[in-house]
Amino acid sequence: MRRIPLALVSLSAVTVLVVAAVLVIVRQNVTQTRALRDHNNLVVHTYELQRRLDEVRLHVAETESAARGLLLTPGAATERYDTARRNLAQALSELTTLSTDTAAQVERAGRLRAAVNARLAIFDQVLSQRDAAGLEAGLAVGRTDDARRVVSEIQALATEIESEQNALLATRRVQVDTAYRSAIRGRVGSGILSAALIVVVVVLAFAHARSRQRRELELVKSERRARDAATVARKARAEAERANELKDEFLAILSHELRTPLNAVLGWAQILESSQSVEPALRRAVSSIRRNAEAQQRLVEDLLDVSRIVTGKFPLQSRAFELRTSVSAAVDALRPAAQAKGVDVQVVLNGPAVTKGDPDRIQQVAANLLSNAIKFTPEGGRVDVTLNADNGHAELIVHDTGCGISPDLKPFVFDRFRTGDGSTTRAHGGLGLGLAIAKHIVDAHGGSIEARSDGAGQGATFRVRLPAA
Repeated sequence: MRRIPLALVSLSAVTVLVVAAVLVIVRQNVTQTRALRDHNNLVVHTYELQRRLDEVRLHVAETESAARGLLLTPGAATERYDTARRNLAQALSELTTLSTDTAAQVERAGRLRAAVNARLAIFDQVLSQRDAAGLEAGLAVGRTDDARRVVSEIQALATEIESEQNALLATRRVQVDTAYRSAIRGRVGSGILSAALIVVVVVLAFAHARSRQRRELELVKSERRARDAATVARKARAEAERANELKDEFLAILSHELRTPLNAVLGWAQILESSQSVEPALRRAVSSIRRNAEAQQRLVEDLLDVSRIVTGKFPLQSRAFELRTSVSAAVDALRPAAQAKGVDVQVVLNGPAVTKGDPDRIQQVAANLLSNAIKFTPEGGRVDVTLNADNGHAELIVHDTGCGISPDLKPFVFDRFRTGDGSTTRAHGGLGLGLAIAKHIVDAHGGSIEARSDGAGQGATFRVRLPAA
């Protein structure tokens, strides 16, 4: 019976774990989102009820004012009095509809409505008595104990409703804050888990590919004793190429599937960061989540680009465009990162430089070179971006004062998954794909790219030359 390689078993187990983790992350995000939405809706409902209560108070005062005007000048303020009563009735109806938080609020809203109706009835009696017996008789009706009692009852009920809503609002704000904190913890956990799974799966995928290549090589060595060496070599190469294709397909599928929960983390982090009700400490935590999610998103996009390059499905558009536009866009996107690290970025764009190709991909080249320069330049360092156009070529130069390129690494600087320090405790992150992708894009545009450095600690210069349109 054929033995199943340990790397393949581990890769399969981790793949199952990835799928399960994605399902858990999605379910957790949905649950937390619903809880946050429900608590926030309750706070909005509380504010809405308080606004309706203020409207009732305002319309009661307006109705009393209109009634006094109608009492003193019969017929002159009739339209104002009728309008005030209609507005008061509408506000009372909306307040009653919203007063469903507690049974006590429902009961208070009913009593408030009855008291207001009693007050309106007294207004009608005052006006009727004035018409029948004169102004003093009407004013006497408005000064009775019943009239004073109704006014006091309206004020007391409005105060009770307001106090209850203030208490509910305080409780619901605490619930919203708790829901926000829970959502933030969930997003942090999701981001850490996604990053860990990506690293583990990539490591196991390459381990499996290397293991398979070693087994194929051993098979080739054993079969050469009995078979034609060229035939066996061709078969080994075909199997190795197929193994690499399967690896690339697996990475492409995995990267695509990991983008779904990652997009959810990034989207909700942006929503939380833009919310005005988030405390400064929580906003800083959310900003950290967003930055790390964007970094993970860039890693996933790099993996997808490498898979497209290997499979020959790397899309390129072709048209004439101004190179300064693409370079400026890349600089604008990365300048905040440079400022945050304390790296000075100087840009010199000399003259028009028109080339033919895909402006978005050329912007990606400029962004990869600039991002690399910022990453390997310490605080207080400098990065110079220069664009020139001469002799039928457009030339982009990115120079930094960072850690430089060691002589051992220089021949392999544009290889995939090659970095200056391969240990797990590297001072700088990344998968070593940015320069490889940049070289493929430049080559596809008929250009050239080269790296220069005087050695470790001496900075580095990357020069891109593209044919002018």
